[in-house]
Amino acid sequence: MNKIISAGQMEATLDVESASAIAPKAGIDLYTADTTGSKTTLPSSFYTNFMTAISNNYDQQLTSSMAPGAEVAADWSDKSATINQYNDAFNLLLEQAAAQGITVFQVSGDRGPWAVSSAKENHLTSTSPYQVIVGGTTLPYQKVIEAKVVTVEKERAWGDTYSSPEKDTKYSSFSGGGGGFSALNPTPRYQLGVPGVNTFRAISYLTFKNGKYSLTKDPQVITGTGNSRNLPDVAGNADAQNGYASFVSGNKVTLNAKTHKPVMTPTQMWVVDGGTSFTTPQMAAANAVINSGLKTQVGFWNPQIYKFAQEADSPFNVLDDAENNDNLYYTGQPGMLYNQATGLESINFEKLFGKFSQNQG
Repeated sequence: MNKIISAGQMEATLDVESASAIAPKAGIDLYTADTTGSKTTLPSSFYTNFMTAISNNYDQQLTSSMAPGAEVAADWSDKSATINQYNDAFNLLLEQAAAQGITVFQVSGDRGPWAVSSAKENHLTSTSPYQVIVGGTTLPYQKVIEAKVVTVEKERAWGDTYSSPEKDTKYSSFSGGGGGFSALNPTPRYQLGVPGVNTFRAISYLTFKNGKYSLTKDPQVITGTGNSRNLPDVAGNADAQNGYASFVSGNKVTLNAKTHKPVMTPTQMWVVDGGTSFTTPQMAAANAVINSGLKTQVGFWNPQIYKFAQEADSPFNVLDDAENNDNLYYTGQPGMLYNQATGLESINFEKLFGKFSQNQG
């Protein structure tokens, strides 16, 4: 049976191609699950997929660009378990992965702090403290977009309110790396005491009303504190304006204009796009390369990288600017090591390898 090009197929394809581009000699195991059916299917399929991969214990790193939906209370219809019970079970599973030395990477999402269109802090992605949650940055570029010159002078948090037409109010027109505070998980020990954690600076660039966004005429600076798991942990280039190419093949489905019956046409196409769905498998692949040069596998990153970030010769490129450095809401925090737009920020992988190597003696 011929496969149809679906969102799931596209996601799996870009994951594999992004990972293999960074670690071309690495073996890749692809775990898939059926997510069709009721609203409860995605979280349960997500869980069982991870359970299988972790129990198999074949791989030193796992990466997911899919969202389990564990933190969207309005969409939770599984009568067999509450959101908190699901979250606790998933955390136990990922804790097992950490104990086995498996590094787990998870996307933060591509709509800034808005994972659903109507609310901030409702995250479609898992916020487990046992995952490395990956945010987005934008690399420097200058382009003519929609008849205006757009210039990004230096690496910044990915939060694109500048390349879209001002009258464009579509939810999908505004993109940025996910970040903020978990609705379910407390602040993990490895984040406590890190400058910038549990404090935030934000700007109200976007106004949401009647299902549409608009650029706020008079954006206000907002500061405050949080008391839960801070997102993301790290970040890397995710902006489609300097994005990545993936090759996809399959059947494209169209409707016959006369008969209104579906027609499947064999299609091969290159897609250039961005998102944390590209950045996250790249991080996992970089971890595979790092593991290949060490005595033992790196394992759970987070307790190690938050320690590295506070040391001299940190492997992180601090993006702490307050201006022109946001994920559609959260900004950099001047003088701080952490912010909810880019986490500990982007990585110098040569330095990171050195730090992991030192840890192993």
